[in-house]
Amino acid sequence: MRIMKSRPGEELDAFAARAHQQAAGVSVALYFPPQGELQRTAEAMQRAFPESLTLGVATVRLIDGGVFESNRTLLFLFDKNDEDIRADAMLLENISKAPVSYVLGVQRRVEALGPAENDNMVCLEFCTNSEEMLVTTLTAMLAPLQVPLFGGSAFHTDILVKPPADVHFMVAWQGRLYEDACIALFLKNMRGCIKLYREIFYEVRKETPMHLATKVDTERRKLLELDDRPAAEVYSEETGIDPEAILSHVLDRPIGRMLGNEVFVISMRNVAHDGSLDTIKSVNLNDAIYIMQLGDYEQRWRETCARICREVPERQLVFSVECYHRYMFYETHGLMATLPRQRAETLGRIYGVVSGGEQIRGQNANQTGLFLVFEGKGGGAHEVE
Repeated sequence: MRIMKSRPGEELDAFAARAHQQAAGVSVALYFPPQGELQRTAEAMQRAFPESLTLGVATVRLIDGGVFESNRTLLFLFDKNDEDIRADAMLLENISKAPVSYVLGVQRRVEALGPAENDNMVCLEFCTNSEEMLVTTLTAMLAPLQVPLFGGSAFHTDILVKPPADVHFMVAWQGRLYEDACIALFLKNMRGCIKLYREIFYEVRKETPMHLATKVDTERRKLLELDDRPAAEVYSEETGIDPEAILSHVLDRPIGRMLGNEVFVISMRNVAHDGSLDTIKSVNLNDAIYIMQLGDYEQRWRETCARICREVPERQLVFSVECYHRYMFYETHGLMATLPRQRAETLGRIYGVVSGGEQIRGQNANQTGLFLVFEGKGGGAHEVE
């Protein structure tokens, strides 16, 4: 696999021309341009790779070696007979209504790469909406094939301030933009395993009470009531935070959904006049909900790095999907120049994007860091000019 980056200040046409020089043998080209550049980049990449599958999604920040960069484009090129990582891709449309209609297409593409062996395959996806339905459906399709799910939500910089009706989430496929869609990239590591990791900076402490979601609106992603009372009222009573100040505490006191021994973070987007909470991830009726607290985040990332180094000592590539709220957390806590860079120094070269939501295996979540680690014995993915 070859990796390219646009140079600082480089025009799109110049970058596309450089990329075209790498077009021979490319089966799939995956790109991540800055916000506002998805349409132009999609068209340019399709011209640069006319014989390939081209797909992409915009990102507010690019992660490169532990540094958050803006106004640059990241490009991954997969050859048909790649010795590192082989790929196939597809577009899923109408995902809010009928993602199950793509089951045969998913199976064909996975089977074309050969059977999954020793955890060496993954489905990397980026979607525009309906994450819960998509994740549930794709996981049901992929689980029998032993292929886990990993990905993020197409991001818009105004997601926290604009109502959903005013925000357009899009992915790019073969030079065109699509709403209500998902781009799926099926990857097989030819040099070893693929490991998936999830990291959150929050915790549910022993004394934290559990609340039951007793009234919800999943279509509009509204948590109306906890324990038969307005959700904001319950939140305010437990935390001592006034309802009008709840959103200012999304980075340190988010809510979370408990599943067994695992908790998945749910970001709050708005507090309505009726005391309901608008959320970025849907809450289901009778979900077990906790108001979480910020933990020792530096210890958390050290533990994640140590686990990755222990389980995958030889790595050819680490790809991360970081929530926009985590990016905000780094910024507000003065960590932009330290924590991400220290992670890269520990794990090696990291590439990634900032997303509006994160999907891993069978769950959608917020305020989460995901890490896709490709083992690499005897070589691996490399950058090209």
